[in-house]
Amino acid sequence: MNNVFTIKRFGALLLKECREFPANFGLTVLSMNGIYVVFLLASLLSSSSPGVFSRLTFIVFMTVMALVFSPSKLYGTVNHKKKGLHYAQLPASVLEKTLSMFVVSFVCVALSMLVSLFVVDTLFYLLFPSYTSGFLFANSWEGVFSGKVFFDMFLIQSLFVLGNMVFKRQKVAKTFAVLMGFALLLSIVAGLVIKSIGIEAVERFVEILLDNFPQELENSDWRGMGSLSSLLSQNSFVRALVIGKYSIGGLVTASCWFGTYRLIKTTKY
Repeated sequence: MNNVFTIKRFGALLLKECREFPANFGLTVLSMNGIYVVFLLASLLSSSSPGVFSRLTFIVFMTVMALVFSPSKLYGTVNHKKKGLHYAQLPASVLEKTLSMFVVSFVCVALSMLVSLFVVDTLFYLLFPSYTSGFLFANSWEGVFSGKVFFDMFLIQSLFVLGNMVFKRQKVAKTFAVLMGFALLLSIVAGLVIKSIGIEAVERFVEILLDNFPQELENSDWRGMGSLSSLLSQNSFVRALVIGKYSIGGLVTASCWFGTYRLIKTTKY
């Protein structure tokens, strides 16, 4: 199959994988919702009711966990020498398979998790309104649900999508181990750089940065994460860090999906 993209062929593949989604990932979604129910009930039995921020944070965490496990649950046999033969013979190009993998493993998983978890939270609020600190839809989601959060979700999952294609077994565990090893290596390099520069030079650099922060930071009540972010963004160094972070994150994400595309194309069965 060539790499030419046709919407009809892509739509047929996507429809097929979406029909198989409940059977392949439905139990995982139910399990994640069950964990959230346990969290809510445990909070109900305790002396303090679950706050809006803690509930939203837990929903984001459960969604990220589902995104981490979704590649291996949905496409775990793609690079298997025997079981992956069926996937290789699908009447779709490599580009169409990669795009369908993105839609199913990220968009469908994120939507199914967020919708189901918000439904569970709403039912919990309706059943126990006096034990719940607030209705999620009546509160601001600023700082919890934003473009930055979804970008980070996509970045994290992209790493595990690539790991799913690289490793044959224990895909999530091995990908996590590689990421931890890489983080450890970066911390060692950073420590060596700081040691070579000198801790005094680093402290002077930090003091200069703090002196250049907006004066409003000293008297701000920081009512929301957005107000703090807007104040910090006035500093040129912070803006450069943010631009660098998103640039590197975008490059890593694109590299992971390109690597996935190449591995789908070159895997031998």
